[in-house]
Amino acid sequence: MFKNKPLLINIILIAIIALLAVYVFVFNKNINFELKRSYYAVYLRTGDLYFGHLCKFFSKYTLTNVYFLQRDEKGELSLQKFEQSAYQPEDKMILNKENIVWFSKIKNESPLIPVLEGKQTPTPTTVPSETPTTE
Repeated sequence: MFKNKPLLINIILIAIIALLAVYVFVFNKNINFELKRSYYAVYLRTGDLYFGHLCKFFSKYTLTNVYFLQRDEKGELSLQKFEQSAYQPEDKMILNKENIVWFSKIKNESPLIPVLEGKQTPTPTTVPSETPTTE
């Protein structure tokens, strides 16, 4: 029927791959590339709170430009860069989605944004270790 069967097979394969690519990148709601590099707060089951750029690719969450809250011996909280931890990890975290309690986009007007962007150094904040109760 067709003299050039391999060419026809190649054309069909390219068409199928193109259709799959269109489906994955346009119609699949499981993919969420964070195009606008917004900052997010991510709270984990461990009680740890992290800040950074959150990206979801299929069911995999990654956080880059990572910061976390750390309490010193005086009870003051400070924002620390993740890659400056004692064991010097990469500035990227791959998060287990089962351990994510919640995440929230941080507004551009937040006082955290200049710190996260490296335009301002963080200042420690004293936070009471126990919440006073009223009876």
